[in-house]
Amino acid sequence: MAGAASRFAAGLVVASAAAGLHAAVDVRRMRRRARRVTPLGHDIDLPGRFPPRYLVMLGDSAAAGHGLTDPEQAVPRRVARAVVAVDGRATAVRSVAVDGATTADVLTTQVEAARGAEVVLIGVGANDALDARRTGGELTEATHQLLTAVRAVAAPDAHVVLHTCPDLSAAPGLPAVLRPAVGWRCRRTAQLQAAVAALHGVPVIDLPRGKLPREVFGTDGFHPGTEGHARMTERLVGLLSGDRS
Repeated sequence: MAGAASRFAAGLVVASAAAGLHAAVDVRRMRRRARRVTPLGHDIDLPGRFPPRYLVMLGDSAAAGHGLTDPEQAVPRRVARAVVAVDGRATAVRSVAVDGATTADVLTTQVEAARGAEVVLIGVGANDALDARRTGGELTEATHQLLTAVRAVAAPDAHVVLHTCPDLSAAPGLPAVLRPAVGWRCRRTAQLQAAVAALHGVPVIDLPRGKLPREVFGTDGFHPGTEGHARMTERLVGLLSGDRS
């Protein structure tokens, strides 16, 4: 019995590594295609009462609105317009999220954009999960450093929110053979991110399989589409307004 269990565990490790490699190849293909996609320009200054507020988005391709045709469809402007509608404050919206970014990339290249921000939205994790070489310890340390760095440059009472890694086993564009291993890596990544965020007092927006029906994905079957950004915005605005349900 013990021998059978050991063989099963070894087989699972091999399957996970193979699936991770296959997923990494798929990610590289998507990144090549992404270079042909014109990035959205999210930056806008929304008028309103003084003092103005600064909202910034950090993260990866999902945070950047990959595949959308209009920045008004994406989370940064949706959230900004919603909070302006609530309190009437002028809001400057900026986004430095880019396709392919890992947590380490966000830490080294995007944190400065959060300087002075009152609202910092961070969406990252999928590229960490899909990199079979990245260990849980590396992700944990990078997430800790990222949240520490963001807190250091953002406004003293800034609202910092982390979108943890989505469970991409729900993505219709993912080959079925990869779903078990990719799903496991995504869930593990999200769990590690949430644990670090809790230590920093940073609320998270989780994206488990049950909250990712087909209609939230875009035409590529992998990135969030218009409906996905709309639902994410609803959850974010609820959290920012104090409703954590």
